[in-house]
Amino acid sequence: MTGGKLRVVVIGTGNLAGIAVRALAGREDVELVGVWGRSRNLGVDAGLLDSDTPCGVIITGDIAAILALKPDCAVMAINERDGVKAQAINGEWFVRLLEAGINVVTASDGGLVYPPAHGDQAYVARLEAAASKGGATLYMNGQEPGFVEHMALLCATLSNTIKRITSYELFNYSSIKAREEMSLNFGFDEPMEFEGFLERPGYQMAVWGNPITNVVEALGYKVERYTELYEKRVTDKRIRVGWGFIEPGKVAAVRIRTSAWVEGREAVVVEHVNRMDPDLAPDWERADTVGCMRIRIEGDPNAVMECNIGDPAKPEELAYDGYLMTAMRIVNAIPLVCAAPPGITTFRDLPLTLPSGAFRSDATVIDHKIMRANT
Repeated sequence: MTGGKLRVVVIGTGNLAGIAVRALAGREDVELVGVWGRSRNLGVDAGLLDSDTPCGVIITGDIAAILALKPDCAVMAINERDGVKAQAINGEWFVRLLEAGINVVTASDGGLVYPPAHGDQAYVARLEAAASKGGATLYMNGQEPGFVEHMALLCATLSNTIKRITSYELFNYSSIKAREEMSLNFGFDEPMEFEGFLERPGYQMAVWGNPITNVVEALGYKVERYTELYEKRVTDKRIRVGWGFIEPGKVAAVRIRTSAWVEGREAVVVEHVNRMDPDLAPDWERADTVGCMRIRIEGDPNAVMECNIGDPAKPEELAYDGYLMTAMRIVNAIPLVCAAPPGITTFRDLPLTLPSGAFRSDATVIDHKIMRANT
């Protein structure tokens, strides 16, 4: 540490990394000292990734230079959507950083929110060994997985008995500009016969199996079996979306439901209902906002908890706000992670990851939200 501040580097230059750079500015307990990136962002001031204000840290592609800074913590935020490739890339970085004694916070591997349920236990063991060798700590969190399970367990503290816990994501995706991502993953803007990745057996479990297992086991049970459900609806009207239009007859709403069964019944559920128009699929779960995370507990008592995201008057900002929430789940955790014992830590182990200097000058608040689609 220098001058009482934790020295932090950011690995990556995508949307999450850019927000992390901006969010680190002006804090009294942390200091951004380096940013590693690839391709077109090299030599650019990192402050320009997510704002119009330079921060004085120039993006470098030199890994050795980043390690030579001897930071206390790295925000690992490489933007890689291919799951297999992402684990390989992130894993190499995790090991390199941890073995060098650098703590890591990341939103890049959802399975590490609850390591016992990760699909690759050899990978987890490798990271644990690297953390032990370097005396460093790894923390994975985000909006979902991460915050949503935290919400569910917090809501469960109100319960005597529970029949079912359902975590909903109710988002209007019409402002998203990345058609390829929406098409390949969900089947949006495609005919009914098109099969998106999340419609294929096992894909939902790869994404949401860890969160539902986390909640079940936190309540002291073991999952008996898992089920997956995927439904979709087409639009009968032309819909304007971020990349253009979805024509009649194309998929414009999806419902994704991943469930864990306990004591012979569906007990913990993650359900996503994503629409390109609020009038679609009126019989599915709904929200009055453009983005809603809702926890519903059926039990003694019944309870509902909501976190609404974004301003309904500015639906184009929903995607940015989602990235921002994800980034803050890890940026706010930096001091606690740096103080934690070596190994992989989780939100179950840490106190609340509250922001430092939250009421400081509004100089860190931006009037416009920039989604630069950085890579």
